[in-house]
Amino acid sequence: MNGSLEELGEVGARIYIYLLTSREPKGVREISRELGIPVSTVHYNIKKLEEKGLVRKDNNGYIIARVVPIKGFIVIGRKLIHKFFIYSLFFIGILIGEIIKAMISDIDIDDFLITVIVSLAGFSLFFYEAIKIHIKLK
Repeated sequence: MNGSLEELGEVGARIYIYLLTSREPKGVREISRELGIPVSTVHYNIKKLEEKGLVRKDNNGYIIARVVPIKGFIVIGRKLIHKFFIYSLFFIGILIGEIIKAMISDIDIDDFLITVIVSLAGFSLFFYEAIKIHIKLK
């Protein structure tokens, strides 16, 4: 595997991400019910994931055997954080810094307004996209 989920297809990637973010082992029927995917499709994709060494079966169900990079995401523990969320934090940091700078010293109002508008727009757009992607994963 080339360090990504792209060759698994959309369903395989959804199953892998679901198992990655789950706190306990999950059975095929439970995965099927939660993701709205037919049991046979889940079973087929679980077998592909097992063959690639990404998941393994234990006594209670399937669990992640190996964490692989997921394009566009940072994996921290069992949480997936999209890169757009990180970008939004950058812009909110600029906004907060600019507001603090304005409170401490005299600054040119034109520069202040441009920086605030651009950083607020950047934060809003990246945060909105991150939320859309997060909802799509659920």
